[in-house]
Amino acid sequence: MKNQKGITLITLVITIVILIIITGVVTYNGLEAVNTSQKTAFISELEMIQAKVNVIYEERKASTEKIEYYNLIGQDLSNIDQARINEALGQTSKEGFKFFNSGDLKDLDLDNINQEVLINYDTREVVSLNGFEIEGIRYYKLKDIPNYLGYNVEYTNSNNKAPEFTVLKTKLNDNEYRLTIKDIVYNSNVNGGTVSYKLHSDTNWILNGKNTSFIIKKPGLYDIKFTDTAGNSTIVQEWIYVENGLICHLDGENNTGNGHNGTTTIWKDLTGNGFDANLTGLSNTDASGFTDKALLLDGIDDYGTIQNLKLSKYNDITICSTYKVLTLPTDQQNIAILCSNTSSRGRIFFGYGMINKMAINFRDPDTWLWETKDSLNLQNINHISATFKAQNNNKFNQIFVNTQLYVKDNTIMEDIWNNDDITIGRAFGGSYITRHPLSNSEINNIMIYNRALTDEEIKINYEIDKYRFGITE
Repeated sequence: MKNQKGITLITLVITIVILIIITGVVTYNGLEAVNTSQKTAFISELEMIQAKVNVIYEERKASTEKIEYYNLIGQDLSNIDQARINEALGQTSKEGFKFFNSGDLKDLDLDNINQEVLINYDTREVVSLNGFEIEGIRYYKLKDIPNYLGYNVEYTNSNNKAPEFTVLKTKLNDNEYRLTIKDIVYNSNVNGGTVSYKLHSDTNWILNGKNTSFIIKKPGLYDIKFTDTAGNSTIVQEWIYVENGLICHLDGENNTGNGHNGTTTIWKDLTGNGFDANLTGLSNTDASGFTDKALLLDGIDDYGTIQNLKLSKYNDITICSTYKVLTLPTDQQNIAILCSNTSSRGRIFFGYGMINKMAINFRDPDTWLWETKDSLNLQNINHISATFKAQNNNKFNQIFVNTQLYVKDNTIMEDIWNNDDITIGRAFGGSYITRHPLSNSEINNIMIYNRALTDEEIKINYEIDKYRFGITE
């Protein structure tokens, strides 16, 4: 009987112990679940705030109005308990931080946030004033939480490698192009970002947000910027030349219409009009042939012929070309960049001449225009534009060098343009060996228009070529 009672007592004690252990485990697991839930909520709230601050950072960079707008939201730190601020910031400077309570966060379109934070717009840092305790240590910043791998929370002192990308340019019509950011390579632990763009000469950026495609309607040199979610930015350039009236466009870099070929003998007209240039005499050496961005003529037997370009169809003409002279002419030489194949009536000449000046000419009347400034170095890369008014009384014949008007006259051409082939690098067919030799020059591009460009349009083309080909003047 005693044994039975003893066994019953022992069993009871064991049962009580087991129940205590089970109760403790359940209580512990419950507390752990609550703790995990609170940690998740803490992290989620800070992530939402951080994502918003990343957007604000881009908006403020793109617009002074946004800077002023966001500066009005939040409170000065002088009104907040300094001990709390010092505890949360640790070794981080207070400079640039503002205090945000739940009401201030609502002004940033952040609802249902249950903590107070410090925000620095310039560094994109978000610091909780509440903090969260893990194993006896309180954490105030997402980046400090052990094992936190939130890729969308980056700071200026980490992940600072800029992204890489390309720009696809698609012509929609005569007045519109679509530019699309593609092939993005992230060089830091991030994904996504924002796109901004502007004319190269402008100050303010146009923020396109997460949309990687946009339409531009104005010719010019554009800066396209992609900023990843870590704040690292890369800027690339894309350009659209003035295309209104452009009838022939030869480009040394895109010499095939589909990229570059160093040995091609057909210089492709990029307008699609079919005015390609057949090239003769190229040896594809360092003295003769295509470089990466130009056609190099040796002045011995190299030249090109633009097929089927009959200038008699047109009245006004503008020629733009970026090039440099490698060998200056003697006093008896006129050396062409672009010229009629003969010297008959209605001819055209665009190049440099016997007094070592930039020159244009038409006939009849036989009128030569020479650039008038002595400061020009022909052996530098220069952007030369010439407008020929032909039989249009409202225009002047002009020579522009790097957008500066060097000389003009108002002589009216009595004849229409002739229908000779237009040659590149050879004056009047080379018929006078001592006076009309071939050109020793390096030509980046040639553009022919069926109208006289305005001063502003000439400047647009110049700015593009200045960037592309390294014009230093």
